[in-house]
Amino acid sequence: MADFTYGGMNNPHRDLMEEIESILELGLDYVEITVEWPYSWVDTILNHIVELNDLASSHNSFYLIHSPWYLEVGHPYDEVRKGALKEAFKVLDIAARLESPYATFHPFTPGWLAAIREKAREFNVVGFRELVAYSKEKGVQVLVENVDHGAFRSPSDIRYLVDNVPELFVTLDIGHTFLNGGVDKLRSYINKLGSEIMHLHAHDNDLNRDLHLPIGAGRIPWNEAVEEIRSWGYKGTVTLEPHVSDIDYLRISRDKLSSLLEAPSH
Repeated sequence: MADFTYGGMNNPHRDLMEEIESILELGLDYVEITVEWPYSWVDTILNHIVELNDLASSHNSFYLIHSPWYLEVGHPYDEVRKGALKEAFKVLDIAARLESPYATFHPFTPGWLAAIREKAREFNVVGFRELVAYSKEKGVQVLVENVDHGAFRSPSDIRYLVDNVPELFVTLDIGHTFLNGGVDKLRSYINKLGSEIMHLHAHDNDLNRDLHLPIGAGRIPWNEAVEEIRSWGYKGTVTLEPHVSDIDYLRISRDKLSSLLEAPSH
């Protein structure tokens, strides 16, 4: 098996099946389905479960699952949080139906809640404990993604979640690590969370805004970033996550990143 497998993420504002077929036809190894309204929400995916599983089988591929970034799983109002978790459980049901090993979730950290940082972190612990408990019933691993803003703007903040939610693991978003940081921040994530990181996201930006550009189109120093990843020894899944209208940039991003990750050691 190759050290790295590369996937792409669908655009939830486009036809679900057309998006997934296009990504797989580019030669990527898998699709990370973002289960989001309007065109790839739970109901749409349920209507295509058989087709999706057949498509993965025909391409010798598989699916990972990505929850909507805006689900309020750490909301301080109990009933709002319970409603968000009810929707999150539907995402985990989809993951199980598609035999996805991982489902990635974001912490809930809007500015108004992050202003009370400790409370924001505590409410997210409550929500993620429920997510992990439900996911164990479904045979799916929950991963938390570093968002690098609000109450979760540093490696220590994600470490807090992992320490307080047993069996929670991490999706490391490389693009996000360079917001309000740099290579030192990426190294800090690896040092603090390396053994819990099970999956990577990759996209580019201008080091200030979360632009989700193709690899090489922004200002991230990818040679340095890849040196950290290679030194760490990670092997596994890497989802390319540029938000672009031309899906061919997924292939370009894969080619650029893989040429660095898989270059012979000197």
